[in-house]
Amino acid sequence: MLRSAGKAPVTFSRAGFTGSQAHGAFWAGDENSTWEAFRWSMNAGLTAAASGIVYWGWDIAGFSGEIPSAELYIRAMQASAFVPIMQYHSEFNHHRTPSRDRTPWNIAERTGDERVLPISRRFTHLREALLPYLERAARTAIETDRPLMRPLFFEFPNDERVWTAPPEWMLGDDILVAPVLEPGVTRMPVYLPEGEWTDVWDGTRHPGDAVVEIDTPIDRIPVVTRDAALRELFASEG
Repeated sequence: MLRSAGKAPVTFSRAGFTGSQAHGAFWAGDENSTWEAFRWSMNAGLTAAASGIVYWGWDIAGFSGEIPSAELYIRAMQASAFVPIMQYHSEFNHHRTPSRDRTPWNIAERTGDERVLPISRRFTHLREALLPYLERAARTAIETDRPLMRPLFFEFPNDERVWTAPPEWMLGDDILVAPVLEPGVTRMPVYLPEGEWTDVWDGTRHPGDAVVEIDTPIDRIPVVTRDAALRELFASEG
């Protein structure tokens, strides 16, 4: 349980029961640093959201075992910027070396990949810039019972294609996220439901109700929006 002076406590748990939606924050548990665990964590988050959990997250790129590869860490960091709780955490290895901390600086040092720090910094800054949007979206979630992180089947239940699409979600009303969940992906198909969508990174406009191919260089994942102001926010942070 987390407490702060003068504020109500909140539980932070990896398990729950009927009614937990009203009180707690949740994370996916102590998973290993593998691509498979990453994929399962995203599915867990979408299932939790569909069950009414507002605040959910997972330990970026895993908690247990050997550290993740630089690519896995970067892709997990990118996805984490677009879930309700963004955090890294790792099991305690009693200060033995080499460190297994999942901090960006340790992953950069251990892997020798110079891309880890600047990309992690960029998405952390972007997350900070999104806080006013997330605050409004969280208020809407509490007032309307619509999850903050919404599976596409929750948002577009009559669209048969969302039931078989790879993991994607809405964050609030206007941001759609399609995480990169496999290594070596430089371009991927993304299903966009009905509406008009704009790529937040390059401004490309896409019609909805279609599968589009989106480039996925290591410094970006597919994110589209229905809000022009949000596109401007991403451009200013890019």
